Amino acid sequence: MARTVALGALVSITLIAAACTSVGGEVSTERSEVNTGTDDSIGTVGGSIVAPLAWEPCEDAGNAAVELDCARLVVPLDYAVPDGEQIEIAVARSAAIGAANDRIGSLVFNPGGPGGSGIESLGFIPLTMSSDILERFDLVSFDPRGVGASTALDCATDLDDEVALLAGGDDAGWAALLADGETQLESCDAATLDLAPFVGTNNAARDMDRLRVALGDDGLTYVGYSYGTRLGATYAELFPNNVRALVLDAGVKPTSDSGELDKEQGVGFDRALENFAAACDADSDCLLNDVGPTLDVIAGLEAEIAELGSFPTDDPDRVLTPGELSLGIAAALYSKESWPFLASALFAAEAEQDGTLLQVLGDSLVGRQLDGTYDNSNVANGFINCADDPGRPTADDQRAAADAAADLSTYFADFLRASTGCIGITPAVDPLVIGPAAGAAPIVVIGNSGDPATPYEWSVELANSLDSAVLYTVEAEGHTAYGSVDCVQAEIDDYIIELVVPAEGASCSDNASADFFVPEQESDIGQILAFFDCARDEGAEIPDLSEADVLADPTLDTVFGDIDLTDPSLQEAFLACSALLPEL
Repeated sequence: MARTVALGALVSITLIAAACTSVGGEVSTERSEVNTGTDDSIGTVGGSIVAPLAWEPCEDAGNAAVELDCARLVVPLDYAVPDGEQIEIAVARSAAIGAANDRIGSLVFNPGGPGGSGIESLGFIPLTMSSDILERFDLVSFDPRGVGASTALDCATDLDDEVALLAGGDDAGWAALLADGETQLESCDAATLDLAPFVGTNNAARDMDRLRVALGDDGLTYVGYSYGTRLGATYAELFPNNVRALVLDAGVKPTSDSGELDKEQGVGFDRALENFAAACDADSDCLLNDVGPTLDVIAGLEAEIAELGSFPTDDPDRVLTPGELSLGIAAALYSKESWPFLASALFAAEAEQDGTLLQVLGDSLVGRQLDGTYDNSNVANGFINCADDPGRPTADDQRAAADAAADLSTYFADFLRASTGCIGITPAVDPLVIGPAAGAAPIVVIGNSGDPATPYEWSVELANSLDSAVLYTVEAEGHTAYGSVDCVQAEIDDYIIELVVPAEGASCSDNASADFFVPEQESDIGQILAFFDCARDEGAEIPDLSEADVLADPTLDTVFGDIDLTDPSLQEAFLACSALLPEL
């Protein structure tokens, strides 16, 4: 249930623009004067002292467009033993840019997952927010316990060629999946197995309340995407009197049963794929019009790759497997901005058996890094979900549940059938707390009609489960809305800043004006590639780039890491070609 943001196209554009903003031949790196939002006070939570955060410039977070400060928050491993073993939560901040007396406080984000890195996501979130939000709030996020730069879970992770599909009745395949799961657990170090029972959402919510105190805020102002809605709802139940404003975007069904979520999530992905196919088939700018209909193309590719075993990619050391084909399709459904990339990827696979783009899309969903390693998001995802879920079905019962989920999906059945759930993981010691959050300030739940990962119906159920929640419905494709769907911005900003709650039944439409497919040369990535081609023609020594390169590295960190942005000749080339960039 991760939040995928258009594969960073906006970040790419902004980074390139930043490289062009020079004065007198020098790149300007001066940071605006900001209010730090810290003081010398010390707060308490449950009788425990919480010190203010000691902010320092981040050494390895943020990017050329967004500078971040970092800090560490110390919290108990087990809140039942608050003075016992302590762990660390990594926190980052993009400080408010407005006048100090206009600052409201901190706006805390969770990007989803579970297992998503809040610090990594904070590198682009400021680029999606309005100037009003940036002026009034420090934007803050954190890696939840078990994740990323916090005290983290550590197991061997290499998912290349390991994305599993399971056909109905494949007993040998199921046995192999169980053996793989056992091997995976055996690769986890002892510290991970000690930490795992305590990484559930209840403890993450308790950590977030300590973070609120450390930030100096009387009430929590929060935006949670996808799994972040579960975290936010849990926070409201545990700390209803500490809520200022909660935006729960792309609601997760209020249940601790992960099998129930799997069963209903497949329906959401089916609907999103059918919406993509219908839009593609109706638009002459969609590449698949030359080889479609879209669903027939996908069915043919699935049969072809199953027969061949794999498709080649641009990387001689990697191939696209049948499981990675399904993963790439699913990943692209998270954002309508990814639809043209999916069409291009499917076209390349159909025309040339080229799996490069599909593999890059899939990599974005499983945390594969440019150096071939993986972050720990998948490991954290499994342990966090299982820490929340009190159920520990037998292998036979889990297989029956996975079969039941598969039976409800038309296009992703074999993917869902391969789920081994929480088999082998220690029983939950602190299962998810679900409640109405009685007494909490008004909460806004946002649901997209075409959301693949958290079906719209889940947002309806989440809003109905919370006493003070209002549902905001968005007619839109993709996963999440605030910061990515224009029609949502003003009303949600008003709620966050002025605490003006949207009216009951409020809604807006993105689909009414959306152009899902544009000619390739007019797309953001097409314009970025044309910009670099022009810069090379102007004498800039920069590498050739492909669409796959930009998708794999949407912030273009590797490109900027290999070139000298202070080189006057490079700046001249960039400025000469700047008209080719997409409008910012």
